Amino acid sequence: MNGTAPSLAQIRSLFPITRECVYFNHAGTGPMSLPARRAIERCIDLYSKNAEYAADDYFRLIHRAREKVAQLINALPEEIVLTHNTSEGIYIALANLPWREGDVVLVMEEVFPAVRYVVDNNLPGVKKRYVPFSGRDPVEVVRKCATERVKAVVVDHVQFLSGETVDLVRLGDYTKSNNMVLVVDGIQSIGALAFDVQTASGVDFVACGSAKWLFGPSGAGFLYVNRRNFQSLGTLHTGWLGAGWLGWEDIDALPALYPDARRFEMGTRNVIGILALSENVDILLQYGKERVEQRIASVKSHLRRSFDDLGFTILTPVHGTQSGIITVQPKDRIRALHRHLTEAGVVLSLRNEYLRFSPHFYNTEGEVDQIISAIRSF
Repeated sequence: MNGTAPSLAQIRSLFPITRECVYFNHAGTGPMSLPARRAIERCIDLYSKNAEYAADDYFRLIHRAREKVAQLINALPEEIVLTHNTSEGIYIALANLPWREGDVVLVMEEVFPAVRYVVDNNLPGVKKRYVPFSGRDPVEVVRKCATERVKAVVVDHVQFLSGETVDLVRLGDYTKSNNMVLVVDGIQSIGALAFDVQTASGVDFVACGSAKWLFGPSGAGFLYVNRRNFQSLGTLHTGWLGAGWLGWEDIDALPALYPDARRFEMGTRNVIGILALSENVDILLQYGKERVEQRIASVKSHLRRSFDDLGFTILTPVHGTQSGIITVQPKDRIRALHRHLTEAGVVLSLRNEYLRFSPHFYNTEGEVDQIISAIRSF
């Protein structure tokens, strides 16, 4: 693409899946774009012929990917850790906090299991408290627990089932002013919403994998570490590529660890996944983060009106910031309807006896009409 913002038709041409089915499952797994596929193929071709990148090329590509991710969320490159998935990012954030005996981690009860497993199994000696956030003011939820020694608050920005969003600006302002660390699972928002860490300046960490709204592939992701935390964090999950190497000619001259978030990159990276992620982020940046969010909101609004007409129960709140998720429940035969839609070429998720639809910005109102037509034929 050139420097001008691409049209919707140009964007759709980058996603072959649009010619195969009506894909409304980005909250599950994002389909690969052609630019990402080409980046992977170039990387594999180089590995096949040369075994590895020249050092200068390797560091240049990694730096470019870090810059793209930073640009996507309005961060600095040195605030970005390139990870393998959201869980790894959550672990790095929580494991490196200066915990003391008696400290409490307050966790949103509705978090995706990825967060729960990390919290439950990797923080020995830390008291874990799960509290419901759904339908509640997040600041009030945390304030009611403030009598305890709450060191950190962990939330999903977008709840994976309902699509409800947490107001990170207000919550972050509160946690920051009360010396609490705010850790966010951003995998269901980044890529769908115009996420900005400068606007939500109270957020300390945001973990995100590339497998959903960033179009994959699995095995790549990132962690944002607000620079105000650099000096207070430990060095768990630190390895030799968390240091400022310029090349591999003199392995005995050990460079110092980076003084920033980059020190948490332990060793050999998933270069294939990182290069693909970089290309996918570039697609979102070229179209425009705000335009992406607006397009998703438009398609989702068309879905909501149609589901209202069908008499479906809609789990997703109508008020507040809208995510890319809309989750509904027909009156009966939910699993049979899910099979029917799948057979009609509609890809969606069946979750907890609800149907979850998650369109991206290249989806169209015409595809919504196809979905509703398939439902009416059931």
